[in-house]
Amino acid sequence: MVDAALRERVASCICGGLQIVVRGEPRHLHGCTCKRCQRKSGSVMTVSAWYPESQVVSITGACSAWAPDGPASETVFCPTCGGGGYFRTGDYLPDCIGIRIGTFADPSFPKPPHIHWWANRPHWLPAPEGIELLDGN
Repeated sequence: MVDAALRERVASCICGGLQIVVRGEPRHLHGCTCKRCQRKSGSVMTVSAWYPESQVVSITGACSAWAPDGPASETVFCPTCGGGGYFRTGDYLPDCIGIRIGTFADPSFPKPPHIHWWANRPHWLPAPEGIELLDGN
């Protein structure tokens, strides 16, 4: 069995043009159903893992960035397929990058302990078992 601190995970966009390799477990993990995350992802919920930049082994491939609030809160993505990538969230975990866990395509990825902005979800989405549901941040 691989030591969790040494385990590497690879996140990738759908075309494979942008890849991020991280080592160890994320510092923070949560889901979000806020309207901004829904619009940004095109899905009803995002689940993201934040890794300290010291745990990022490599970022390879071409990328584009969008930073509407400045470089402290940029979103980096593949310029070919628009997927993959990572993001920074300004004052929220400033020494980390966030990565949507779907880009790891790893069914063994741990579940988030909580989901923010639960009331903003589509009401047909049932509450997941064993995850704290929060009204805001």
